[in-house]
Amino acid sequence: MAYESPIGNAIKMGLLLEFESAFPGEAPLKPEQYLKGGRKSFVLNVAAFFLGFKSQDSKFKNKEEILNVFFGVHNEVFRKTIHERIKELEKEGTSMIIVNAYSSLTLFEYFFQREEEKETQTPAEFEVNFFKAYLILNSEFTKKQYTAFTSTKGLDPDLFIPMMMFCMQYPVSDKVNFDIKFIWATQLIKAFYLFMFLESNPKIKHLLAAFLTFFNKPSWQEYLHALLPLTTSLITSEKEAHTDITVGKDDQFKSNCEFIEKLIVHDKEALDENDFLTLRARPFYKIGDGVYRVIFNLFVVEKIFKGVYFLLRDVNATLPKDKQIKELKSFYGDEFSEKVLVYRIFEIIYPEDCIRFSGRDFFDKKIDGGPDYYVKKGKDILLIESKDFLIKANNKNSFDYKVYEAEFRRVLYSETLPNGKQKSKAIKQIIANVRAVLKKEIALDTDYESNDANIYPVLLTHDHQYDTPGFSDLLNNWFRIELNKLKQDGLSIQNVQPLVCINVDTLIYHQIGLSHAMKLHEVLKLYLDETRLHPSIKIKPGEEEKYKQYRMSKLVPFSIYIDRLFHKLGIHKAPPVLELLGSALFKTKA
Repeated sequence: MAYESPIGNAIKMGLLLEFESAFPGEAPLKPEQYLKGGRKSFVLNVAAFFLGFKSQDSKFKNKEEILNVFFGVHNEVFRKTIHERIKELEKEGTSMIIVNAYSSLTLFEYFFQREEEKETQTPAEFEVNFFKAYLILNSEFTKKQYTAFTSTKGLDPDLFIPMMMFCMQYPVSDKVNFDIKFIWATQLIKAFYLFMFLESNPKIKHLLAAFLTFFNKPSWQEYLHALLPLTTSLITSEKEAHTDITVGKDDQFKSNCEFIEKLIVHDKEALDENDFLTLRARPFYKIGDGVYRVIFNLFVVEKIFKGVYFLLRDVNATLPKDKQIKELKSFYGDEFSEKVLVYRIFEIIYPEDCIRFSGRDFFDKKIDGGPDYYVKKGKDILLIESKDFLIKANNKNSFDYKVYEAEFRRVLYSETLPNGKQKSKAIKQIIANVRAVLKKEIALDTDYESNDANIYPVLLTHDHQYDTPGFSDLLNNWFRIELNKLKQDGLSIQNVQPLVCINVDTLIYHQIGLSHAMKLHEVLKLYLDETRLHPSIKIKPGEEEKYKQYRMSKLVPFSIYIDRLFHKLGIHKAPPVLELLGSALFKTKA
C-alpha cells in the first residue's frame, strides 16, 4: 500500500513493509500473540525510541541501520534474510519503509495498557517476534488506508488522484511530515500572543487564573519557564532515540515533579485511541523517581501552544456554569486566532506601502460580510478568510473520502441548518468578497480597475494537519463551482486565481522573508505557476502512470513550497523568537 510524503516540490512514493510481504506464505498471528511473554518496559522503550527518529534526514531511513535496531548478533542470519527480502521488494523501484509513527504510537498504546507479565521468550526469540508484531501493525495500517481507494472510486480523474492521496495521508500526515524546529518556534510565538491575550481580556482572564492554579504557577511566564526546558532538548539534540527528563534533586524537586506529573499518562488509564488523543494530552510517562520519558517529541512540543487550548477547555468545563465561557472554541477562533494572530502577522508581513484592512475595520464601519483581512499591493489583492477548526478525531481517522467530503463541506463550504436553510461557510464567504471586488463594492477600497486586479483568495488555517497534499484540491473543487456562478452572472473571472490554503504558522515562521524579501502575493504567483495543471496534458490510454506522476507533482502544499523556495533563494531567516519573548519570558524573578 502506498505511503506518500512531500519531498522538495514533488511527492515521494514509498511502501510500508507489511507482514505479508516480508513473510510470504506464513500465516500471521495477532500482535499480542507474538509479544506474549515479552518485557513490557522493553516494548515501551523501543516504541519511544522509534518515535525519537528525526522526521527528516533520519539515519534510520537506511534499512541496515533500522534492522540493526531490531536484531542483535544472535539473529544475524535472520536479519540478513530480511534485508535481502527488502532489496528484492525494492527492485520494482519503490522504497520500502519499515518504521512509521502510526505503528509506533499504536504499539505504545497497546502495551502501556497491559500488565507486566513473566518473561517466557529468550531475547533472540523476542526480537523476531517483536519484528513480526510490528509488521502486523503496518499491515493493519495499510488495510485502513485501502479505504482511500474504495471511497474515491468514480471521482473525476483530476480529483481522484489528489483525493486518493489526501485520504491515504491525512490521518498521519501531521505526525510524519513536520520539522520539529519549525513547530517549536511557531508554537512558542503563538503561545506568547495567546497568554498576552488571556491576560488582557476581561472576559477570559479568570480562565487563565484557573489554568495557572491547576499547574500551581503564579504567572504564565512561570508556566512557560517550567514547560520549555522539557522541550528544548528535543530540538537541539542530534541524537535519534528516546529522550528522558531527569529532575534535579534540589529544593524544587517536589514541585518540578508535580508539574510534569500533570502531563504524564498513567498505568491502567483508559486511552482514547482516536488520533492518539490521550498521548497528545499527556506525552510523557514515568520510568522512575524524578525520571520521565518522552513518548513522542511532536506531542511534547505541541503542548507549548496547541495543548493550551485543550487544557483551557478542560479547565473551563470544571468551572461553575456562570463562570464558563460558552462556545469556547468559537470565541477562541474569533477573538484570538483571527483578531490577534491573523491581524498581527499581516501587520508584520505587509507593514507599509499597501492598502490593508482587517475584519475589525469592516465591522467598525458597519460593513457586513467583509473579508477577515484585505490587502492590496499595486494590482494584486489578497482576500483572506481565517478558519480555526478541527474535525472530530474519529472522522479524521476514517481514511474515507465520503466522511472527509461531508465534514469539510459542513465546516468550510455550506452547512444545512435544522430549519433546512443553508449557511454559507468560508469558501462561499470568499466568493462573496471576490464578487464584491469585481463589482467594486468593497466600500473601504474602490481605487482600482476591477478588470486589471489580480485577486488571490486565501483560506488561512491554524493547524499543520491541513498541510496535507490534496487538501487544496478539494477546496478548489467547490471554489470553482462557485466561481463559475460569478461567470454566469456576467462577471469576468479571468484574473481570479485558484484558492490557496495556507497554514498561519507558515506566515509566522517566514515572517522576516515575507516582510523584507518577497511579499506573499509574489510567492503565491510563483506557487500557482508551479502547481497549476496545464490544460493540454490529459490522461492518454497506456499512460495512466505517467499522468499520475504528473498530477502528483502538482500536489505540493504551500507550506513546503515556500520553505524550499526561501532556502533556495537564500532569503530564509528564522523568526525572532527570543527577541519577541525576551523581556516578558526570560525576565529574572524579583
